[in-house]
Amino acid sequence: MNVRTSKRRSLRNFLLLLFALSIPLWIFGSIVDVQIFPGFNLYQLPLAMPMVTALILIYRESGKSGVIALLKRTYDFRNIKSKAWYIPMLLMIPSIGFIEYLIQRFSGTSIPPPQFSWAILAYISVFFMTYGEELGWTGYLIDPMQARWSALKSGILVGIVWAVIHFPIHYINGYSFEWIFWHGTYTVAARVLMVWIYNNAGKSLFAMALTHWTFGMFWCLWPVENLHRVVSFYDPRIMAFTAIFYTVIVTLLWGGTTLAQYRYWRASFTNRS
Repeated sequence: MNVRTSKRRSLRNFLLLLFALSIPLWIFGSIVDVQIFPGFNLYQLPLAMPMVTALILIYRESGKSGVIALLKRTYDFRNIKSKAWYIPMLLMIPSIGFIEYLIQRFSGTSIPPPQFSWAILAYISVFFMTYGEELGWTGYLIDPMQARWSALKSGILVGIVWAVIHFPIHYINGYSFEWIFWHGTYTVAARVLMVWIYNNAGKSLFAMALTHWTFGMFWCLWPVENLHRVVSFYDPRIMAFTAIFYTVIVTLLWGGTTLAQYRYWRASFTNRS
């Protein structure tokens, strides 16, 4: 992305259009029980609006060629030069869930046994749904934001918007404001971790869709009826503090400016030179 394109992109315009498209769906979906497909209701459709918003704004800015360029990024896995980054892509977010599981088990919480069922295979289809968000958060927002601010600040800002777009869904599903706050905090920290992966994995949008997909991978062992309902023993406070701990470690080691300059590797490389 060139500097001129980055300057044309506006966080304000993105947010205004995003919420203009989403609010009617939240309101109507909370009143009328419309199921788009099993486990996904009308009030959850705003999760596709980051993609719609990005496509509208890019078409306005760059025309058809800009839209095609964005859609081509959905399979830009060749940008991931170091295959080692598939490890955090696939395991980082599930490991946060696994840590909570261990904490809950050792604290004596009653947890049903995991189920290895068809739900695990069915979850594979969710991968394609993640593009509904990542075409907006990653494809449209994150690069121009990093051109203005640090990677850490950009990750936090996108994370806040990402969390807020989920708030009405959680509220409609009956979760408390405290639950929503802590889950939102976890979401913000997780977005910073995703920006860290993005900046080190060739700025691949595919990498972000894959990482985003793993948010429910561990929890598939305890199937639920709705994609945005969580297992009974889920505690967002544990998830939030674990994700924050991960974020602090990543920031200390890779630096908040770019989240892509591993300090100890640089030092050792310099010494060898």
